[in-house]
Amino acid sequence: MNIKILTIIGLPLTFLLACGDGDKTDDTSEETDTAEETEEETEEETEEETEEETEEETEETGESQIRVVHLSPDAPEVDVYANGEAIGVNGVGFPAGSGYLTVPSGDYTFGLAPAGTDFDSVVIETVVSTLSADSSYTAVAHGYLDSANGANALDISVIFASDIDIPEGSFNLQIFHAAAADAFAQVDLWNVTDENNPSALHEDFDFGATFSTLLPAGVAYVIGIDADNDANPEATFNIPDTLAGYVTVYAANDQAGVPFLFAHLEDGTTVRIDPN
Repeated sequence: MNIKILTIIGLPLTFLLACGDGDKTDDTSEETDTAEETEEETEEETEEETEEETEEETEETGESQIRVVHLSPDAPEVDVYANGEAIGVNGVGFPAGSGYLTVPSGDYTFGLAPAGTDFDSVVIETVVSTLSADSSYTAVAHGYLDSANGANALDISVIFASDIDIPEGSFNLQIFHAAAADAFAQVDLWNVTDENNPSALHEDFDFGATFSTLLPAGVAYVIGIDADNDANPEATFNIPDTLAGYVTVYAANDQAGVPFLFAHLEDGTTVRIDPN
């Protein structure tokens, strides 16, 4: 009789002990799953960080394009330096522009020295934050070397060539204001192609500024420069009807203060457009 009672009492204890062992097994399984998940997350994070570092390195070691334009009326022919080194653009006179050069992407300081001298003779330097990979830029020398000729001093501006898609039947016109004479400190640009219906193309255009616009191709435009804000251009320029793609036009003036346009065409060639 006593043996039967002990046996019955012992069964629940054995059952409880068995259940307890099961709980311990589940905890161990959960710990193992958690460890595996942690390892997977760590591997994913490491892969993501590696990919990001690789992308950053690719950007840093990419290539950019840069060209140079000399539009300083009283500066001599110049040699161009980047980060203290000659870049092979030498003897550039006024007005002139080079084709694109391919350089490693990164931070740059550009300098100009009289042709045939060396970096110690640099007369102006400008710091550019970054030339990004797969992008194109133009370094424009503008302003007066001698302050007696005008208040706009010699400087180098680096402008980015827009990478927008150009619709069929249009061209992208980028205009940079490099006319250094004091009279042109701020001008209005007019589209006077139709003399009876002139329209403002860009108002309050400051020296050293740039803007871009899309225009229909195949039109012989007439562009006017209004320097005294009376909506009556003092000078007009005939633009050829063959412009296509991406065109950069620089408004400049000669040593006598006469304005002209200097253009970089889609094929890399340059052309000077004198006033009518």
